[in-house]
Amino acid sequence: MLSTKPANEPAPNPPATAPRAPHPSFLPFHLVLGISNFRDTGGWPVSSPADSPRHVRKGILYRGSDTNHLQPDGAAKLRALGIKTDFDLRSKQQIEKAGGYREIEGIERIWAPVFREEQYTEEAARKRYELYAGEGTEGIVTALVEILTEGGHMFHTVLTHLLRAVTPAAPPPALFMHCTTGNNRTGVFISLLLLLLHVPAESIVHEYTLSEQGLAPTRHINVERLLRKGAFKEYGAEEAKRKCKRMVGARRESMEALLGEVEKRWGGPEGYFKDVVGLTDEEIERLREVLTAEGEAEVDGVAAAKV
Repeated sequence: MLSTKPANEPAPNPPATAPRAPHPSFLPFHLVLGISNFRDTGGWPVSSPADSPRHVRKGILYRGSDTNHLQPDGAAKLRALGIKTDFDLRSKQQIEKAGGYREIEGIERIWAPVFREEQYTEEAARKRYELYAGEGTEGIVTALVEILTEGGHMFHTVLTHLLRAVTPAAPPPALFMHCTTGNNRTGVFISLLLLLLHVPAESIVHEYTLSEQGLAPTRHINVERLLRKGAFKEYGAEEAKRKCKRMVGARRESMEALLGEVEKRWGGPEGYFKDVVGLTDEEIERLREVLTAEGEAEVDGVAAAKV
């Protein structure tokens, strides 16, 4: 849970067991031609005793935008990373408007939409656009909570698939999760998973905001796509463009507010994963075993505590 300590009250010294957050230069991106915002979700520190540090295991779960414009060299990169499964979180209507989906040789695509077909009408989409692009955090938190509640079934599919692939001798093959731009649907599920793994809130917020950098090279393309769809056309050209830019982003305050809402609504990540996703206590513990590893968090191959 995020601190509610008044800003003018001095913060206490961190306990000896507090993990060292990755250096701000920690950028877990990989260049995959045709996929923007593509990165490894591993490498982040896990709250653990100082004499037994742990971090989120790299090379298991990747996130990013859709694969519709994937180039041959990009597909080869996905295979080189060991990715065997592509979980597509987009709705049927989105896939159809994008011209279908991309089959990738050697990688199984599993369609796991967050929203059911009847939930992704034009009217419903416009309402979500307003929530994503609104000022403050109330609107976007409402939208992100809807993603979490409606997408619990999808998350169950992804995580149980991951657990079934574990063998006694090795972690599971890598998988890739994506929606359209990889910042909203994909972003909130990754954040909740990291929270379940005991990654500190500050690191989760930082990981979420990396989408600002990951989407920067293609932001103008996504903004134009939204404008062509008629997003915010009632506001006039300049305001519509500003709102579209807010949609294709990942603001720090949005994730901070969402983490607080998760604590208030479900009592923390365990409540969410048991009540909404439908995982058992045993499955939660197995996820923590599979997705974390001994050792300090790494920053570009260097232990974070030494940066």
